[in-house]
Amino acid sequence: MKIEKKRIRNVDRNLSSVAQGTEIVVVLEDIERFKGILVKAGFTERLEVGELVLPAPAFGPVSRYNALGKNIVHRNRPKETAYRVAEWHWKEWHGSDRVERSKFVDIPYKRYPRTFVAPPSVQLRIATTPNEKRIVMGPIIRYIAEHEDRISDIINLYLEMFGECTILKQDLGQIIEAPVKHLNWRILPPGKWPWEKLQKHVEPIVQRARSGNQQVIRHRLKTVNGFGSDFVAVGRGGFRGYIVFGFTDRNLFVFESLYTGNATYVFDERWEELSKMTKAQILSEELQRDRIIHRSKWDEHIKALFSE
Repeated sequence: MKIEKKRIRNVDRNLSSVAQGTEIVVVLEDIERFKGILVKAGFTERLEVGELVLPAPAFGPVSRYNALGKNIVHRNRPKETAYRVAEWHWKEWHGSDRVERSKFVDIPYKRYPRTFVAPPSVQLRIATTPNEKRIVMGPIIRYIAEHEDRISDIINLYLEMFGECTILKQDLGQIIEAPVKHLNWRILPPGKWPWEKLQKHVEPIVQRARSGNQQVIRHRLKTVNGFGSDFVAVGRGGFRGYIVFGFTDRNLFVFESLYTGNATYVFDERWEELSKMTKAQILSEELQRDRIIHRSKWDEHIKALFSE
């Protein structure tokens, strides 16, 4: 069953031939025709069976929501005070010399209240059929009322990226799934990474942020790295903009976001387990050891973390 359109709004109407309770999977066939899009999403040029990625938020609102989540803005409520962090510069007289000083400060502003909706974190995987035909498959899911929003998210992700998708509803056991190759993270070579060396790897990502936020982002990355990380992983695909600093002697992993207004997440999970989680799982408050908000007191909280 093939769907070719820009977006669906009603799952039942588009899956009218599928009986409730049936297990289905959304797939992309003829993947070589979409190779450029798949590479942009985070897959390798080889498109090897087993590759799994959270697609990059580079195709439109559906892929952005899938990777980053979204905010529901409540314009019917009074505005609230929010804060953004900025670097403040000033000069002081030290004897006959004027010395330039700086610090990070919270700048208040008014905005409508908002509720954050966690990302669906739909990951795509390359699999194959018995006749050795490669496909890109989403998660296998049962078609029931409780799953309709999830099914809609999956189908609309495919339609935004490729303009088409196929619904498989029988013989799902015929899909051959090779061992998963997680592509969401690029692990840098082991060893110490002084800031001057690490900056070359993260600067292209930093420069994608607003110019006014870049210095704040560099400061956070440099500060965490300065505590002697021995392991660094850079996010790819839908994890682009996130960096993990590992301190294996402390069993400590700091998950830093390059998105201002977010937070720094701290985990004591093993990296192998953390790297296989979806973004929604990683951002779950049930798993993190600590969550440090990106505010002017951030430095104090980070120093306290490493003094424990």
